[in-house]
Amino acid sequence: MLRKDFEEILGSEIISLTGGLVAGFLLTFAVDKLYLIPSLFILFPGFMEMRGNISGTLSARLSAGLHVGAFRPVHRKKDIVRGNVLASVVLVVLLSLFLGMLAYYVSMEFFGVANPNIILIALLAGILSNVIEIPITIISTFWIFKHGHDPDNIMGPYVTTMGDIVSILSLLIAVYVV
Repeated sequence: MLRKDFEEILGSEIISLTGGLVAGFLLTFAVDKLYLIPSLFILFPGFMEMRGNISGTLSARLSAGLHVGAFRPVHRKKDIVRGNVLASVVLVVLLSLFLGMLAYYVSMEFFGVANPNIILIALLAGILSNVIEIPITIISTFWIFKHGHDPDNIMGPYVTTMGDIVSILSLLIAVYVV
């Protein structure tokens, strides 16, 4: 049992490390765009943390429900799953809006740059990252549990890393769209 847990945790941490390198590599493509919008520097850390935390919580709740038998991996449309997905969506929208407004006001106050588009960028990036990350989190959690692994050992580093990559891509897409 200890060996299995160790292998699961080690594997997920290796994925996390590799994913962190990929996320950093993706970010290097956007450095010139980040310099053009100073409020992105304010938005970026909070936005990156938000994705991993919300998806990690969603995965932990799903994992707990699977462990206690509240539902099985084939019951993806169960009310418990829907409620957790709805909570994740509401959290992302509200926090994205809050982070966008915070970035706007801090940028205006400290840098003298008033760019209200940062609120739209944060909201669009939050919604886009949700559309990508929530289904992947649900499917991965169920798949890992169905194959005899403990999602609690694997999903934390996995969704955090996936959140980093998806967040960077979502922010870049939102910047280009807006």
